[in-house]
Amino acid sequence: MDEQLDTTQGWCCDGRTYKEHAAEDGHCCQAEGTQIDDLPADGQAKARERLQSAT
Repeated sequence: MDEQLDTTQGWCCDGRTYKEHAAEDGHCCQAEGTQIDDLPADGQAKARERLQSAT
């Protein structure tokens, strides 16, 4: 089953979307609207991996 990622609010440094992280524990290590290219290298890798598995 493919998961749907809502990336409209950006990404967190752990590779989750801002919306996922905020819904789970109320905060994110990045500002809302942060794009993949602005994440630390490990976060970029995790986020890109998640995007690939979601499509």
